[in-house]
Parts: sequence; C-alpha cells; structure tokens
Amino acid sequence: MPTSRATLLGMLHSARHVGVALALLAAVGLGLRTAPHDTWLLTLSGADGRAPSALSLRTGVAFPDSQAAVAAANISGWLVTPDGQRQALRGFAVDEAAKATTCALGELPAGLHVATVDTAPKLIKLPAKQFNEYLLHDGIPQVLAARLDAEEDDRDATEQYRKCAKVVFRTGEGGAGAFATPVGQKVEIVPLDDPTSIRPRQTLRVRVLFDGAPLERANLCWDLPGNGTDFAGCTWTDARGEGLVPIARAGWMTLRLVHMTRPRTPEHEYESFWASCSFVVGE
Repeated sequence: MPTSRATLLGMLHSARHVGVALALLAAVGLGLRTAPHDTWLLTLSGADGRAPSALSLRTGVAFPDSQAAVAAANISGWLVTPDGQRQALRGFAVDEAAKATTCALGELPAGLHVATVDTAPKLIKLPAKQFNEYLLHDGIPQVLAARLDAEEDDRDATEQYRKCAKVVFRTGEGGAGAFATPVGQKVEIVPLDDPTSIRPRQTLRVRVLFDGAPLERANLCWDLPGNGTDFAGCTWTDARGEGLVPIARAGWMTLRLVHMTRPRTPEHEYESFWASCSFVVGE
C-alpha cells in the first residue's frame, strides 16, 4: 500500500538522522539518483610522493572519484598560508583524463594551509519526484517536510545551486596555521581542531557557518574512500552550528552538507549551498 502524505510527513518530522530519511526512499518507491553531485577539493602529491604540488577539484557521488569536471571559468579559489595570508588561486584547468579541474600550487612555505574553491551559481530544473528524492538523499528532509506541509510535493522545482569546497593540508613542519579561521565562503565547514593532527579513534570538532553565522540543524555528513554512494555517518549541528565527527581510520576523509533556502525569485524558487571540507587523517 502506498505511503500516505500524512504518514510520510510524520516520519520526516521525527527524523533526526539522514539514515532515517534514506530509509524513507523505499517507503515512497523512489530510486537513488546517480548524477554527479558532491564536489571535493583535494591535493595531489608531487614527484617525491609527499609534498602537495596541485589542487584537484572533483565532482561525483562516491568520494573521491570524479565523474565530471567544473569549467575553470566557473570557479574562484583562495589559498590561506600558515601565517594567515590570503592569496587568489590562478591557473585552473580541466584535466579531461581525470575528469577534474586542477591548479598547480608551486613552492609553498612549511606549515598548515587552507585552500578553497567556490563555483558560480547555476540553475537546474527538476521534476517533483526527482526533487523530492534529492531532498531525502542529500540530507535536507526538512525541506521536503515543508513541501508536504504545504501539499506542494507534486510541484516541479527550479533551483539555483553553488558549491563551496575546502581542503586543509600540511607541508613539511610548521605551526598550527589558520584552520579555525573562516575564509568567508557562503556556506563553510570550519574545523575547530587541526584535522591534519587528528588520529583514528579521536573526534574532530567542527562548526558550520552560513553567511558567517552559525548554522543550526545542518545535516553534517562524512565520507571515506571506498564507501560507495553511502555516507559513512551524519550528525545534526547544534545551536552554535557545531558537531562532533568520529575519526575511523587514516587517509583521506571529507565532511559535507547541503543547506537550502527558498527565496522564490522570478528565476528560481530554491537555492542550495553545498559545502565540503577534506583532509588526510594521519596514522
């Protein structure tokens, strides 16, 4: 028997974890989407296999595998050096073989660095069923609950979206760097602990900001290589925009979330802001 709007709405309002929302996909007969979605910023090692030599911007559904490259003209980036100085990133180019967009870093001073890339806003039109599915899968079931409340879940949607990716990395030996200082992205994941010094079986404190202010009840998820299209775990941020992330193993890790607003402009009804923060966990 199909799940009624009232039953689904009650389940959504009681959901506190994206895993609950994912379970609802089966209840409403929706399939998981496969189009490239999340965007991550990683570092590439140089010939010595150690020092980061370039940045790699990737888009896909299974971290960190890239399925599509963002046009270089549609991105802007910043590098924050260990002394807190900001400098614009130049020279992005699409790597067709890797399906990614890369930028050489050049010679960097020793210490902890933060690099960010923001994409230009883009519009997308989605049929109602696909839009509802996306709201569930990507951790914003509260938006679907609002559509159900207003009995608008059968309406198609026009959305404007942008991506805000970040990577925190270290070169050589050096101080803590400015990892806990916001760079100024529209939506931003800010580590409150040095993620390059964190180790397995520890927890990482992070804060989520939107327009520079703490974002409460953001569905913060994390992922690891080899995990497929599922998230490794999720949590809701508190009133300070903060959450705790358990560290399971060494190697690359990413944090991600989507925040959505409804400005109802003539061009689009919804706006989504995608954030990620990637780093390497030490042994």
